[in-house]
Amino acid sequence: MTRREALEQLIADRWSRVARLAKAPPRVLRALLASGVGVLSGWFVYRIFVAYPALGAKDWTYQWRAGRMLLLGLDPYQFIRPLGDYPYESWYMYPFTATLATLPFAFLPAKLSGAIFVALGAAALAYAVSRDGIGRLWILLGAPFVVAVSVAQWTPLLVAAALLTPLGWALACKPTLGAVLFLYRPRWSVVALGLALVALAFAVHPHWLGEWIRNTRQLPWHPAPVLQPFGWVPLLALLRWRKPEARLVAALPIVPQVMYFYDQLPLMLVARSGGAAFGFAALSWVAWLGAMRRCGGRVWCGDDAEPLIIALLYVPATLYVLIDRDTIRAARERIASLRHRRAVQGAASPEPRDDGEARTGELTRTTTA
Repeated sequence: MTRREALEQLIADRWSRVARLAKAPPRVLRALLASGVGVLSGWFVYRIFVAYPALGAKDWTYQWRAGRMLLLGLDPYQFIRPLGDYPYESWYMYPFTATLATLPFAFLPAKLSGAIFVALGAAALAYAVSRDGIGRLWILLGAPFVVAVSVAQWTPLLVAAALLTPLGWALACKPTLGAVLFLYRPRWSVVALGLALVALAFAVHPHWLGEWIRNTRQLPWHPAPVLQPFGWVPLLALLRWRKPEARLVAALPIVPQVMYFYDQLPLMLVARSGGAAFGFAALSWVAWLGAMRRCGGRVWCGDDAEPLIIALLYVPATLYVLIDRDTIRAARERIASLRHRRAVQGAASPEPRDDGEARTGELTRTTTA
């Protein structure tokens, strides 16, 4: 073997090893990657908090204020009232399960605790999705994840909870998205964890459910995508209802949600390969850029984002579920089988003779007679 051949063999072996690691990364590598994602996400959102002090800790402010009230022995549903602009513009709208889950963070300042919460959720999601290959981490570069991190939302933790059973209790903290993610991967252990958190919530605050429902009635209506133009398209995924991704795509548009990317992060789970994850991430940024262009600098751009989210996130996810690799492979096999059958039938049947050949045969027989 020449030196050049030996070098090419060495490169091929190393590349093969890297490819195997990318497809089935060990837990240590996944943990390292998740730690990096968590640190970057926490740093990113903390810089946003500092850059816009009037916005407090953004959406995390709701949880932090509720936790502080609870530490003081006060009912957050009673004492958190509208005081001004976002994020102090509403009553407390989250279930008490979310208050208990985030209570340990209330001992810290709002911005720091929000950054830690975001970092933990992002790290958990990175660890969970990388189990099926490092390529799926493209999900974390899509607009839904970036927007969720930038506003300090629950969604990364909830999506991670759908994949990691020990985090299943988190689905009870935001019941609408939690129910959808439970349908994606239903497990009795997740039910037990969720019920345990709900039971603890009632033990600490027996009347929280009625107060929470009363407060949510004052919340501006969050539309269900299925009620929007072409929002019915994801329901076609029910044709493949046995697939987890199909149940996810069909159930998500039914529940009320904020149509501003972060509540649509669960849709990214339909991407089962790195290429698909990259494609969905790219489409999400096309939708985001289109929404920003239509918004024109207004404070809230959700209304502008709705049609683009349906067209560039929901509809492609539906098509991907309905026409995946297995479907394409089965169609190709079916076509090949039909072609083979026709070829066999054509070979078995005798070729028909034309009228000229038939008359020539009859004339030959007559002459011979």
